[in-house]
Amino acid sequence: MKGARAIYFGVALLLLLGLGCLAAGAQELSLREEEALFSFADLGPVDLSPKTVTVEVYVSPDAELADCRRMLPLVWERVQNFYARMGVNLRPETAGPQAGPLAPAQRLRVELLAHKEWLNRSFKAFDVAPPFRLRFLQVCRDKCAFAHLPLSVVQISFKRFQETEFSTAPGKSQQNRDWLANLLIHELGHLLGLYHAHEFVNHPIPVNLPDKTPNFMSHQIAFKTELGFVEFQKLLVHSYLGRGKVYQEYQYVNFDPLRYLELVKRHNGYREPVPKVAKMANKLKKKGKTKTFDGADDEDEED
Repeated sequence: MKGARAIYFGVALLLLLGLGCLAAGAQELSLREEEALFSFADLGPVDLSPKTVTVEVYVSPDAELADCRRMLPLVWERVQNFYARMGVNLRPETAGPQAGPLAPAQRLRVELLAHKEWLNRSFKAFDVAPPFRLRFLQVCRDKCAFAHLPLSVVQISFKRFQETEFSTAPGKSQQNRDWLANLLIHELGHLLGLYHAHEFVNHPIPVNLPDKTPNFMSHQIAFKTELGFVEFQKLLVHSYLGRGKVYQEYQYVNFDPLRYLELVKRHNGYREPVPKVAKMANKLKKKGKTKTFDGADDEDEED
């Protein structure tokens, strides 16, 4: 679906670039202690009282952001209304080009940037040395937004998002505002301790709700007028913001999302989706056929 590639979890690039390393926790746990910490079988007491999170909002003064500045008030209202349903009050503050004293679960930042600014800040956020920057550009050529949990920052290239995702058809302004709002809702979800709905096949976070409303942490959110969440995601967010078990999990891995997902997968028995190519190979194997999966064999098949 159009736009799905634009909202990949930014830190996943570390795997492709070979730049990341597993963060060492502040305190080493035994295997049994680690299993108890990362098991979702019991989140412990979760304080569901309303939480307030300050969000610095920076919009670059560059001419590329002219449409963004016009759209943002209505877009941000939709973002706030969504999180209010979850019991989270987002308190926006207009910010300058330099971040203030940010802190996980307390003070976050959203940066809507000109494309060159976005690239330069992405280089810095991922600590991409000059010799590797062309490689980085190849990896992120279909991306326009990154959520950097260790930095408490979401960074968006508004120009790339606008050029590749917005509809130019007459009368589509509201749809474009919905799409930008959904992107912000999704990326902020990462800064509130959530991972993608499609990350595992046997966890309690569906890609779509029973009424077919897309989960806000899925990739099926382009131009949607309504997004949803499940109670388990609400519990995860409040556990994170309330310094409960989920926050302690992230603290243990120094807020490294890749390490966090690795331990969540290991200690909950979660399974990752089978790649489409592997699915096709298994189907053909059952049919007694062989396939090379080279350029000549590039055909679509329903899952």
